[in-house]
Order: sequence, then C-alpha cells, then structure tokens
Amino acid sequence: MSVMLTVARKELLELRSNKRVLASIVLFAMVFAWVNSSVFSELQWIFLSTLIGMYAAFSLSGQAFNQEKMFGTLETQFCGPLEVRDLWTGKILGTLIPAVLIAYAAASVSVLLVITQGSEVGVSLPSIIYVVAVLPALVASFIGLMGFIQLNFEARMTRMLSMAVMVLIIFMLTSMISLQMSGSMSWTSIVLIAVVAAGLLTLPALLVNRLSKERIILTSEG
Repeated sequence: MSVMLTVARKELLELRSNKRVLASIVLFAMVFAWVNSSVFSELQWIFLSTLIGMYAAFSLSGQAFNQEKMFGTLETQFCGPLEVRDLWTGKILGTLIPAVLIAYAAASVSVLLVITQGSEVGVSLPSIIYVVAVLPALVASFIGLMGFIQLNFEARMTRMLSMAVMVLIIFMLTSMISLQMSGSMSWTSIVLIAVVAAGLLTLPALLVNRLSKERIILTSEG
C-alpha cells in the first residue's frame, strides 16, 4: 500500500511541475464547457463531465505510463522493490485524481454559465450519484485499461489500441444512456455503467499479474 501511494504522490508532483500539459487540458475542458452551456440538459451535463474526464485521463495516462517507459525511467524504478502491480495501481490513483477534478470543474463551470444566462438548472439524484461515484469508477477503469496497454505494447500499437478503447467506452456509454426515454439519468443506467466500469477495471487487474518487468523494458522502443 505504501509503495502504491508513493507512486501516486510521485505522479501528482510530476504533473504539478508539468504545467504546460495540465494547462492545455484545463483550457480544453473550460472551452468545451463554455461551448456546451447555451441550454442546460441533464444528459448533456453528464456527457460533458464524462467526456472531459475521459479526455483528461487519456492525456494524463500517456504522460504517466508511456512517456516514462519511452524515457527509460521505469527501468531505474524497477531496480528497487517496486512491483508491476504497485506501479500500475499507483499510476491509476495519481492520474485519476486530477482527471476527475478537471471533469468536476468543467461540469461546475457549465452549470454556472447556464445560471448566469438566467436559465433553470435541475439535476436529479441519479445524475448526482453518477457524477460523484460512478464517473470516478469509469475513469479509473479507463486509466487502468490504458495503463495495461501502454505497459504491455510498444508505442505504435499503444496509440491505436488506446484510441480504440476510448471510442469503445464512449460508444457503450452512449448506447446505455440512450436506452432511457426521459431526459434524465435513470437508476438502471447507473447500475449498467457501474457494472461496465467494474468489468473494465477487473480485466486489466487480472492480466497485470502476468506482466513482467522484462516485458515492459523490451517494449520501451517502437
């Protein structure tokens, strides 16, 4: 546990020092929130927070997993007591926190902009539960799957598979939410998305045990 938290803290400290990457993600999130704030829709608000969370996770996980592998810094870390599972879990936590915070910030800005325009804002309890509890789980599952791909494959394959995973998750999310007839989130959709998130996180959690340090080092070029 302590090793995992050390890795997560390291990721947060490195992100704080890499202000250009963080600023570009935040800027995109704020512009996207502003563009989608003309009229408030609960489902639009959910999609906004989810897409921003996914975008932030996609950008930050590339920094956390792939770049360290390309620069060879993971080899140095593996000289110590660091295990692959601790590395993977710690990087998920260190990437999840800023990704979710950026998604929350974009969702909050969107609501504030709608309120300043004099429009009414109403959010149901299922939507609040989704944003507070299910969205972080979904983003964590996305980071976990991305992290496993980036550790297991060389750079070219990583880029293709990462984009495919992002498109697949957004497609599944869109399909599940579109099953409901009302304009608000339903409890059924929340349960379905939570199950998908749990499954997407469980799969790489099982596979990462088979991922060796030698495999990661051998795929550091390409």
